[in-house]
Amino acid sequence: MAIVLALAVSVPMFVTSGIGGSPNKSLGPPAFVLNLIGKKMGWSPNGDFDNPDRHTIFVPEDTTGYNQAPYGNLTVENSVLIWMTSGSEFAVIDGNACDEGNASLQVGPDRYIVCVAVKGKPGGSSTLKGWYYDDEGYTCYQLGTTKSLSRNKGQPVWVDVTDIFYISWQQILAATPDIMEADVIAWLLAHGYSVGDNVWIFDFLKALEEVMGDTDYYFWQLANSGCKLIQVRFYPA
Repeated sequence: MAIVLALAVSVPMFVTSGIGGSPNKSLGPPAFVLNLIGKKMGWSPNGDFDNPDRHTIFVPEDTTGYNQAPYGNLTVENSVLIWMTSGSEFAVIDGNACDEGNASLQVGPDRYIVCVAVKGKPGGSSTLKGWYYDDEGYTCYQLGTTKSLSRNKGQPVWVDVTDIFYISWQQILAATPDIMEADVIAWLLAHGYSVGDNVWIFDFLKALEEVMGDTDYYFWQLANSGCKLIQVRFYPA
């Protein structure tokens, strides 16, 4: 079954990349704040990092050399991955990406506007990408656009990264087998979407699980070069 329609962009974009002030002024208090704390090579902590109440994930200050086996068409080089799932509340499942290059976060059950800024002393830059990983098709789809983050003099620059949490309708059609496509679309329509909409990634993953019995994945790819504190804020949409 093929459905060909113009793509209607429905991703909420409320914050402009490059503003100086805090997005709290226009969006109110965040639902959750996550701090990605950069650590130098050789950092060897004690204890574990699976306390779900924490608001921190440790990442390498320099991700050079953090390479992983390919995920289908995606080769992960000089980056770490932050795997994300959806649950009843926000929770840090694994708060250390410095050991094997992976960490994990459970995101609350709603949709969010997500803003990121590099804080702390000036210096450092990083890039951030969001990926949907189709485990059955062994294919990764990049969601939204690559985000460039840096810490220069003056106020931290907040960047709206909400679009990397949305999968496009075209990507849904490409990733969903034709035999099940109509059922997945019917699920999305029954849950408030229209044909052509971009879809909150965790809604799409839930549709796949309920309709097809598939468990697929969403993750961030972070390449860091000198950023010591990257703050992520989730605002109610």
